[in-house]
Amino acid sequence: MTSNNTPEQNKFVKRLVPYMWPWSTPSGGQYKSFLSWIYSRKFSIFYVLAILVVNLIFGFAPRRHCWEGDWNIVFQCNWMMWMAQFKEDFWHFMATSMTTIWFHNDFVHILFVILFGFLFPVQSFEAQHGTKKTLVVYFLSYVCIALFMGSLFTYLIETFPNNEVVLKGFSRAWMGGSVGVFALIAALGYYSTRKWFLFSMIFAFEVFNHFILGNNIYISFIHIMSGVFGWLTIWGWEIIADRKENAKLKAIKAN
Repeated sequence: MTSNNTPEQNKFVKRLVPYMWPWSTPSGGQYKSFLSWIYSRKFSIFYVLAILVVNLIFGFAPRRHCWEGDWNIVFQCNWMMWMAQFKEDFWHFMATSMTTIWFHNDFVHILFVILFGFLFPVQSFEAQHGTKKTLVVYFLSYVCIALFMGSLFTYLIETFPNNEVVLKGFSRAWMGGSVGVFALIAALGYYSTRKWFLFSMIFAFEVFNHFILGNNIYISFIHIMSGVFGWLTIWGWEIIADRKENAKLKAIKAN
């Protein structure tokens, strides 16, 4: 399979874990200007600044008991994802897949997304593979997760209406930037020397998260599925890119 990367990017494609420092170029050097650095990571920088501003304006979002607060709480609750809306108001549910990204429920949550997510894997992917591809993987992962989890929870609540885990999934809001983060970690792994290594690290991390730290099983499952969708997005992207390149070569030979 051919690569669309520049020679400068190939050094990182061959790494097992192709993370890079936020201030370095894909070749390991330094940027010539502050503006060129910003341009190399414009989505990563914008997202981090945006969620901080959103938090400054609206505060932290609640997971439950959403309609008991002030205007800022009610506003966030209306634009966060609720599994019941998949069946009750599908198009609003899908719209929230794009808006729930910007809300976080506490300091640890937003710090996790910034430090674990954007400080290394997200900005690394954007610097190496471009903003366009980063945006596609990041936002498409939310659409895929919304459709997949909405369908799954709708089936589960109809099949197991009294199951505690299912009921908890329906009683809480779903928010935050971690879905896109895990999708981009797996996508970054696609370009490493072992395509499934970073995804296996996601799986191991979430097993630890659930069984050792006691994280909710559906959160861990969503993060794993985010990695699956991120990896598959890049796999499909590269297949399409290869076909386009082969078509161009055939056209050139034909002329």
